[in-house]
Amino acid sequence: MDTLLTAQDIEFLQSCEDDRSGYYYKMAGYLEDIVAKGVAEERFTREQAQTDLQFALWYAYACNNIDDYDYYYKTVQWLPVSEPYANGCGAWYYRYSVALMYCGRLVQAQQYAEEGARQEPDYPWVWLQVAKLRSHFKDKTGALAAVEQGLALVPGDYEFNNLRQEIEQGATIEQMEYHLINPENDAQLQQGLDPNADDKMRSISCITLNEAGLHGVRLMFQIKDWLTTEPYCSFYYPVQMHPVQIVFYMNEAGLSKMRLDWLKQQKELLTNGNWLTRTNSNGQPGKLEAVLVSLDYKVMLAYALPYSDEVFYLPLTDTTNGDNKLPCV
Repeated sequence: MDTLLTAQDIEFLQSCEDDRSGYYYKMAGYLEDIVAKGVAEERFTREQAQTDLQFALWYAYACNNIDDYDYYYKTVQWLPVSEPYANGCGAWYYRYSVALMYCGRLVQAQQYAEEGARQEPDYPWVWLQVAKLRSHFKDKTGALAAVEQGLALVPGDYEFNNLRQEIEQGATIEQMEYHLINPENDAQLQQGLDPNADDKMRSISCITLNEAGLHGVRLMFQIKDWLTTEPYCSFYYPVQMHPVQIVFYMNEAGLSKMRLDWLKQQKELLTNGNWLTRTNSNGQPGKLEAVLVSLDYKVMLAYALPYSDEVFYLPLTDTTNGDNKLPCV
């Protein structure tokens, strides 16, 4: 099948792979550069790049292995254009299903996992997805059957054996996802020795919705309507009669897991006007236009200069311990 990727491109992408970690940011960036350059030189359009199945598979592989909400969303945005060319390709369905799951779209994720198993039943890893999602939707018997399908293809595989045990124990889908592929790396994660454990928990937090948690956030900020919820939750909040856009860089599922006590503290500082005005490095006054909140509890404030389209940004420091200090500029 024709592809935009040259033999040299594929060789580079393969060099980024690693049994334990891999250089997935580098891989994704390399692929994005190919598209940007090709579009700029008018050799192809972005849509033409998206129809390239091999390109799509590599891009999804890179983004999913970064294991970050924003990159899972990139996969979800990229892959649908190539779906008509994915017949019989279990890897395409598997990677799309994984990304959908991490973006909180679990029903759709199961549909694509099941279709992938039907399209290419000899592709073992799609059975991992089928098993996890069947278990999540209370089909324990079907989930265990999917595990056995996978083990028939890769006898003794660590992931399938571990998953079978967790299904039998009634683990949640979040618990099933709190693993690494390499057994030694996974052991470190389970023992609390992985330095990236918090990052993994943050990505997992975007899978399922905590209805009570989301209700608490909506009640706290008196949110009636979202501006958007995908990929990010956003709404306007009045501060001394001035509308400020609040953007949570996460979906509703991720937002529903954030600490309400921390959010209450930020709301109080916002409401009392503590953040409303600041000057930039040139002494020009700006008014608060947006509050940008990340999954890791980092906060960035965006200020607009009067009679100008210019915006400058100031990060809050020490937001997790209650100081909420703005840096000097």
